[in-house]
Amino acid sequence: MLYRKTVVFLLMIVSTTLLMAEHAQRHQIVDNISVYFGAIPAQMIGGHGSMHYPENRKIGKHTYHILVSLFDEKSGERITDASVKATVIPLGMKGKTKKLEPMHGEVVSYGNFFKMPERTPYTIQVEIVPEKSSKKSIAVFTFTRPRD
Repeated sequence: MLYRKTVVFLLMIVSTTLLMAEHAQRHQIVDNISVYFGAIPAQMIGGHGSMHYPENRKIGKHTYHILVSLFDEKSGERITDASVKATVIPLGMKGKTKKLEPMHGEVVSYGNFFKMPERTPYTIQVEIVPEKSSKKSIAVFTFTRPRD
């Protein structure tokens, strides 16, 4: 019985550690800005259109929609008036920078589409300039697209 409890306890610790590691890869705090990062296949959005990728524009294979949500770390309020850019850098290559457009729905987040044809780690540098500031804040994330 003690053996079973020990195994269950160890499994719980490993599971919690893995969940926390995944969360750490998708969330950072820089200069009192809480930055949440996401990347989803563009095909999941295809047909819905958006202000920065119209419905009639063809979405290519290995195109991902980079999403960023920003919050004031102190107040917890969503930041909706920042200038946000992302640079997607494949391993050992030059990156591509695009403005992340505000996406207005029930909540505001920022996003744009990027081609990621290689199955190698990509460095995603997110540059944030709040409206009432000239200071650039940079968060860096890593993303590897899944296998085909």
